[in-house]
Amino acid sequence: MNDPKTHPVEGWAEVDFNSEPFLTDFKEVYQGMHNSRCPFAHSSSGDHYAVASHSEIMSILKQYDVWKSKYGPALDYLETPGVLVSVDPPDHTFEVRIVADCFSREVFNSLVPDMEAFVNARLDEVSGSGEMDLHDVISVPFPLFVIHKLLGYPLEEPDGTSRIGFIRDGIIAGVGMMLQPSGSREENMARLPADDPGLLGAVRTQQMYVDHLADCKAKLESGEWQNDTNIVCRFLTTPGPDGSFLSDEKILGFMGFLETAGSATTTIMLSNVVHRLLTEPGAYERVCRDPALIPLAIEETLRLDAPVQGLFRTNDEPVDLNGCPLEVDTKVMLLWAGANLDPEVFEDPMSFSLDRDLSKVRRHLAFGYGTHFCRGAPLARLEGEILLKALLPRLKNLRLNGEVVMEKRIPVLQGIRHLPVAWDL
Repeated sequence: MNDPKTHPVEGWAEVDFNSEPFLTDFKEVYQGMHNSRCPFAHSSSGDHYAVASHSEIMSILKQYDVWKSKYGPALDYLETPGVLVSVDPPDHTFEVRIVADCFSREVFNSLVPDMEAFVNARLDEVSGSGEMDLHDVISVPFPLFVIHKLLGYPLEEPDGTSRIGFIRDGIIAGVGMMLQPSGSREENMARLPADDPGLLGAVRTQQMYVDHLADCKAKLESGEWQNDTNIVCRFLTTPGPDGSFLSDEKILGFMGFLETAGSATTTIMLSNVVHRLLTEPGAYERVCRDPALIPLAIEETLRLDAPVQGLFRTNDEPVDLNGCPLEVDTKVMLLWAGANLDPEVFEDPMSFSLDRDLSKVRRHLAFGYGTHFCRGAPLARLEGEILLKALLPRLKNLRLNGEVVMEKRIPVLQGIRHLPVAWDL
């Protein structure tokens, strides 16, 4: 997989998806691709192509026999199978059956009281101060709290100290390398200094998973826990169609994937939607007056500010991509964020509007499409609704309170790093 498979293509954009100019003005880049009527790109740093056309991405995702996930959703090529987004049927079908049982609407609804209590407790802590960094106080810990409830282990160490810091360090380091132009993420992580916070965070988080898996096994065996106590217990006790069970390696992979995918993207969504409401003229006031607009505000934010720029597929046979021949196993980035700005699908796509038809807005690809559609999408939407329904009535005249800092440490994601807000006491 080391020989280059791609090259600049006449008429296609040349984009460095890791560069500061792109991370600052990526929407303008996507708009330019659409305006050129050639929404395709070649990476000027990294051996891959990219597609921003909504219809072309949909077409690729429907060709299950051609476009595969087996080499993973990042730029590097996985040498061993991952989980969910990194496998194809029939393995994917087996894994989805297990996850579907754990990620049901019934399970999500059972978490609502705890989620509401968590958000309100956070607001209780800061409401008298009149200001906070909403990203740090709520957007980061809230999704982690939810995922940890599902996985069944606390967000605090036995001595009461928070695990959030090292978990986030590990996530940022690992996901931040998804678009690295050379070497696997494991190799790039191994090159970090021994005292690097990201490396230390990844190691501590992995050990946390190992310890929790052993704890679940022991408590299942003793009868202290049952097969539905948490997701890990379900993984250990749910057989596939042939009667086999997930291996320990697969379960550990699931724990890492669910913690990362279930927290990092939702964290971005939460801060993005509050930021949109506070910066789009009249949006905050309209949603405060009419909370029924909350689902539309969330969907329109997901469309315009998709948390994930895009993920990769590889072709299992030679194909033609808009006139460009691709050899087998070429990495192609499907740009969810770019497709969500496609004027062929969304009218005035660069504008945020609370007057759109909700069903049409939900044509966005922020959660992917098809076989690998995000199983946690309903949970992310639920977290967004719970946050806004708690936040807007309690913090009067909510407003920005300083510089909003964008997150640029994770090129494959796009969102906010600091969101200072204030309100009237």
